[in-house]
Amino acid sequence: MRISTSTIYENGGSRISELQSNLNRTMQQIASQRRILTPSDDPIGSARALVISQSAAVNDQLAVNRRNATNTLSMAEDVLGSVTTALQSVKTLIVSGGNGILTDQQRGYIAKELQGHLDEIIGLANSTDGTDSYLFGGYSSTTAPFVKTQGGAQYVGDQGTRYLQVDTSRQLPVSEVGSAIFGNIRTSNGQFNVRPNSSNVGQATASVAISNAANLTGNNYEVAFDNTGLNFTVTNKTTGAIVIPSTVYASPHTVTIDGMDITLTDSPGAPGANDKFSIQSGNQDIFQTITDLINALNTPASTDAGKLDLKADLSQANANLEKSLSNILVARTSFGMGLREIEDLDSSGASAGLLYKQELSNIQDLDYAKAITDLNQSQMVLQAAQQSFVKVSSLSLFNYIN
Repeated sequence: MRISTSTIYENGGSRISELQSNLNRTMQQIASQRRILTPSDDPIGSARALVISQSAAVNDQLAVNRRNATNTLSMAEDVLGSVTTALQSVKTLIVSGGNGILTDQQRGYIAKELQGHLDEIIGLANSTDGTDSYLFGGYSSTTAPFVKTQGGAQYVGDQGTRYLQVDTSRQLPVSEVGSAIFGNIRTSNGQFNVRPNSSNVGQATASVAISNAANLTGNNYEVAFDNTGLNFTVTNKTTGAIVIPSTVYASPHTVTIDGMDITLTDSPGAPGANDKFSIQSGNQDIFQTITDLINALNTPASTDAGKLDLKADLSQANANLEKSLSNILVARTSFGMGLREIEDLDSSGASAGLLYKQELSNIQDLDYAKAITDLNQSQMVLQAAQQSFVKVSSLSLFNYIN
């Protein structure tokens, strides 16, 4: 077999290039601390590493979501804790306002303090999560959910609940609708809470039905008979406006105002002089309750009838506040359960993260002892190949003749 000089150089150069490439690859593995540099090094391992890396990235993002959810829920719970403290102060002031030795002026001072608490609670209801997103406005997170009104405050947010993906199969609510937390206080089993004044001496009754739901105001009203018991007026207690002027009473008598049909009936007897009936929405909010309380304390109560009215109003306000506190407690419990769930998910997420790192390490990480041994071996083989090539390439017939 005849071997030409070009064949010797071609084969020798190819072998040296291959050895040099293997040496470079080993050096790159050591420098990068990775066994797999390209998918061709280990196709199956590369595919598996890609899947694990994607799962780890999702797990890391879920951890970020959980931190954001924790911040939002913690702030919401803190805000409701402050609301709870304010409402407890209001209940204390109710007790103080019921002290029989207080003058109208002194009760007025208590009413001013209550106004401060009302403004505080409205401010708390409009709290943000620190990123200018309102906590209790539903999806409408860029607009203050409560607007102060003459009757307290009106909810202008929507009924949506915001969620965050905190696990692959779990979306956690991170907000509550403000109207559900600060409103929905049932003052009656019916649509309206119709309460006869405790000083009434007659036997007439009052009932209320909806005539046009679109016209309902949610305000409080009072039906008051004059000192003859033959005429009555209807006053919007929230605005102070007389909506039905003095009207002759005849049983049964129905008047329609602000989407309501108010019916007065002898049952069984006629109304007495100065009899009164208060009408409230059967579903009230915290702000309306405190506003009613302020109005009651600002109303003179120097007469026996006035004192009875005040006592009834304070009793109603106290009952409503109890229900308000219950609403707040339910919401705080919901936020607390969310925080506890996040703690559990954080624990399982951290464990999953460690497993992903371990699996990636098993697939990708370099065995340094083996890599250094391979490096030394490759260097030795390359040197031997280079020296052999020098010896072989120097062989020539002319050298033999000489």
